Amino acid sequence: MTFSVAKGLQYDPIAFLLSARQPAWVKYQTLVRLLGRPVDDPEVVRWRRQRDASAEVKSIRAQQGPEGWFPGMPWMHIHKYPLHRLVDMGYDLTDRTVRRTVDNLLRYQLPAGGYMHPCGRTVNVPNPKVGWAACVTGYITKLLMDLGLARHPTLVAALDVMANEQRDSGGWICGHVGKRAPYCIISGTPWVFACLVQAGRITRRNLTTTRALSVFCHHKEKIIRHGYQADRCYRCDEALLLPALHEVGLSHRHHLFRDLRKALLDKQQDDGSWPFQSRRLPSKRSAWYTIEAVAALQTLDRSP
Repeated sequence: MTFSVAKGLQYDPIAFLLSARQPAWVKYQTLVRLLGRPVDDPEVVRWRRQRDASAEVKSIRAQQGPEGWFPGMPWMHIHKYPLHRLVDMGYDLTDRTVRRTVDNLLRYQLPAGGYMHPCGRTVNVPNPKVGWAACVTGYITKLLMDLGLARHPTLVAALDVMANEQRDSGGWICGHVGKRAPYCIISGTPWVFACLVQAGRITRRNLTTTRALSVFCHHKEKIIRHGYQADRCYRCDEALLLPALHEVGLSHRHHLFRDLRKALLDKQQDDGSWPFQSRRLPSKRSAWYTIEAVAALQTLDRSP
């Protein structure tokens, strides 16, 4: 490999990510996030300027409403959701579009601390009777934590809800679904678990962790099989769970950790990329997923 970006990779992902066909934001994030280049590096500056001037970024900014919201906010299709897209591209709270959207999200929170699932594709007024949604709460909370707001009072309240409302089954599920469903393994449970780990709310021997690990072990094959589907609704495969399991102190020799890591490595293609998977269409190479996968694997190389 030209660059040592993560242990165990069979193919070099950097050549794919820095190829001429990739947009400027992919090259910017590859240099900064994966290769650790300083923000004042001439090549980084070059791609950042091209990213800022790109049609995609301009289109996202044009969608923002007068109070900071985007259509469908905070919708579940988080990879396509404009705020997540901007953060994927390397924008943070110093960016005015991101800052206005974050301020809107903080106002959207339910009184108890969670976030509701929106109905349709409209901006909803929080309704305590609807109940919190584990998936949406996890998506939003982790994004805001990644932006450096882990100690913000609204995030603390959201984490309190997640910490206190784990089902006896070991998982989490949206409040409006009802008691018939024990948990949601494809969105809510992995995301809530990742948030609680990142916030330092749970440890390896915590009962919450023990219950969640039981769920993940039971559904290990489903997590691996689901991967990232072509609709890109959910980020909940190995690239989300492995860093959380590593940080909480799960042994790398544990069968859950070992099999998830092997599965993520096996999904890499011979050109260095990771693909989106689809039931209807051929797999499509994804620069975004490749960055997420490599970043996750890099996390595993560092001490928890």
